[in-house]
Amino acid sequence: MTNKLALAAVAAATLLTAGCQTFETMDTGLSSLIGKPYKQAFNVLGFPDAENRIDGKRVFSWGNRQTGAYTIPTFSTSQVYTGYGYSTVTTQGSQTQYYDYNCRIDMIVNSKGITENFKYNGNRGGCETYAKRIAKSGLGKK
Repeated sequence: MTNKLALAAVAAATLLTAGCQTFETMDTGLSSLIGKPYKQAFNVLGFPDAENRIDGKRVFSWGNRQTGAYTIPTFSTSQVYTGYGYSTVTTQGSQTQYYDYNCRIDMIVNSKGITENFKYNGNRGGCETYAKRIAKSGLGKK
């Protein structure tokens, strides 16, 4: 039982570290594009999914979403009295887990084609794709 708890703690710490790394890379990489021509973002993130105009400025947007479900086994142990004493019974079942990985990045560009600002919103599963692109480009390093 102690080994299972230790493994669960290591797995949780690894996921938290990976999540922090994803968002740290996003923050550092996107911030480094501010003040540069907007096409540099295209080279790193790929072609945007949308372009809008707000208050005379261009806003480019990237986004992705992946949803789904998977089933995991569950086990339940109980003690039952059989008339001859107690016995341990283990019952196996299943539980469905749902996930929603998503990320959206918006980049604001001025009339001269220079990136003024970025914002992003999402979770590790959705933003990880963009963080990997940023890291590969070398922008995500401090």
